[in-house]
Amino acid sequence: MPDIRITVDGRPALTTSQAAARRGITPAAMRKLLSRLGLDEVDRLDGLPLYDEKELVDALAAMPGKGVGGGRPRKTDRPTLPG
Repeated sequence: MPDIRITVDGRPALTTSQAAARRGITPAAMRKLLSRLGLDEVDRLDGLPLYDEKELVDALAAMPGKGVGGGRPRKTDRPTLPG
């Protein structure tokens, strides 16, 4: 399938389906994620909401818990208590 590029005022924009395909999730899951992120659509194309690609990428990268590290250490990495 060819990659269709959509721009709004010279900035790249994505439909919900395009954003979902890039993330590897369903369009319904992407709509829920967009709602949680609080991103506003920049325009509409034939009734489909369009989102600024850079804003979307930045918002997804800033989500807590999506980076490397953190969390509970593995059992082998935990210090042992004396006694």
